[in-house]
Amino acid sequence: LRSSKAAGLAAPFYFKQAVDALSSGAGATAVAAAAAAALVLGGACRAISGVAKELQGPCFAPVAQDAGRRVSFYTFSHVLALDLGFHLNRKTGALSRMLERGARSVAMIFRAIVFTFLPTAVELTAVCIILARAFHPRVSALVLATFAAYAGWTVALTRVAAGIRRRVKDLDNEITGKAVDALLNFETVKLFGNSGLEVRQYDTSLTAYQVGGWAMLAAALGPAAPAAAETVAGAAAAAGAAGGAAAAAGITAGDLVMIQGLLLHLWAPLQFLGWFYRELRQSLVDMEDLLDLLRTPSTLPDGHLPLPAQSLDAAAGAGAGPASAPANNVRFGYGGRRVLRGVSLTAEPGESIAIVGPSGGGKSTLLRLLVRLYDCEAGSVLLNGVDVRQLRQDSLRGAVAGSYRLGSRPPQDTVLFNDTILHNVAYGRPGATWREVQAAAAAAKLDAAVARMPQGWLTVVGERGLKLSGGEKQRVAIARAFLRRPRLLICDEATSALDTATERGIQASLRALAAGRTAVFVAHRLSTVQGCDCIYVLAEGRVAEQGTHQQLMAAQGIYYDMWQMQR
Repeated sequence: LRSSKAAGLAAPFYFKQAVDALSSGAGATAVAAAAAAALVLGGACRAISGVAKELQGPCFAPVAQDAGRRVSFYTFSHVLALDLGFHLNRKTGALSRMLERGARSVAMIFRAIVFTFLPTAVELTAVCIILARAFHPRVSALVLATFAAYAGWTVALTRVAAGIRRRVKDLDNEITGKAVDALLNFETVKLFGNSGLEVRQYDTSLTAYQVGGWAMLAAALGPAAPAAAETVAGAAAAAGAAGGAAAAAGITAGDLVMIQGLLLHLWAPLQFLGWFYRELRQSLVDMEDLLDLLRTPSTLPDGHLPLPAQSLDAAAGAGAGPASAPANNVRFGYGGRRVLRGVSLTAEPGESIAIVGPSGGGKSTLLRLLVRLYDCEAGSVLLNGVDVRQLRQDSLRGAVAGSYRLGSRPPQDTVLFNDTILHNVAYGRPGATWREVQAAAAAAKLDAAVARMPQGWLTVVGERGLKLSGGEKQRVAIARAFLRRPRLLICDEATSALDTATERGIQASLRALAAGRTAVFVAHRLSTVQGCDCIYVLAEGRVAEQGTHQQLMAAQGIYYDMWQMQR
């Protein structure tokens, strides 16, 4: 960058010397030699300036890419650290678009500042000093006045374009959000025959975006002609003033060449300054969403207690016992809708409990509180006697996903990555060996299904696992749970999508896995939990009944009625 600017400023001086040498009355040989030398040096300076300018992009690219990578990494880490409530209120496509635009904007801002604004300021200062000393301060004043007028005009009109850019940015988020939402729910779109509806909605958003793009282009190009005329007039005035000052002091033809060369060297980047400034403002607008994301705090304040650094695999003989997970008078709601109203239950070490009841009673919500996807509004959820709110989240998440397996939860709606079956099963415990993955799949009765697939373990499951059947997806989730070998096993409708024969095999495997560990089961099929040590019946956010299967049947209450309906 320095070489390009220094060589560019030096070239007019050498051309001045060449012209002055040709205009002198010295001998022909000496004149030719001096002029040739000056022209060669001037041409070399121009060549160096051009080559150095072309090298700016390749040299700067690693810096810009690294800056974009760092911003993307930090932002992505922050977004993943935010609580579940944040993600439930965001559209995945729009969020992805914000991250993409933010990383691209960082590179643009770096490029504009490093290669345009700072070099132009240095060049402007250098040219003004040269013109003031060589001719008259009035010349420098005209140059500065022209630059100030051009910059002021550009800044004023770019504010209008920035406002339009914000609207276009929101439309861009809407377009991406609609497209990703439709693609993620492709199966539903097809089943209801609503492809045309989705396309029309998408086209409506595209049309609005197109109109906004035209308005933004008009706002950007509208001031271009007046700004160009202003620049030309300023350059002519500065050249005239310099010529007048030089004539009063005795001007040479070389002086005129130098004046023109310096002004042209300065006006060239000035022509792009307005464009770069508009791009800079647009990049800053694009970064607003990114900065808002970074300023968004998690609603789950981090605790201060770490989980003990010990093996949690009791089956391996490491001496770690099963976990206890009691809940005491827990109250919780989504917005203004109350879900849990003073729920208390106890899961003693090595005990298996079940949570059953009508839909909407708060069963799955209670599990989310247990793994601290939410915080209860009142009461407490304990893990081995420690309130989960007092645990450091990185320690808790590391325990769930790292070498200290705390819990495992096959969810009702199994969401898989668009990757291989091997990747999705091994995701339960990164770093697990191939034998361990195979053993987990066998325990979940997944190995037979994998063997029937043409590509076996390398079969790609598709977006959200749509290439697999409901039962196969559930088996993958259960295999993940087996792979974790947890102290605390949490199963939310773990066999809901399985046929009766497979369900019985899975139930036997789950009982084997739960042996010696604390297990919490949520189920609608009461036959799957009748062997639990204690069954809690949730109704309208409260524990309506509790006891063993035999005790609840003898009481002939809600549980009894549910059992009779399922017979």
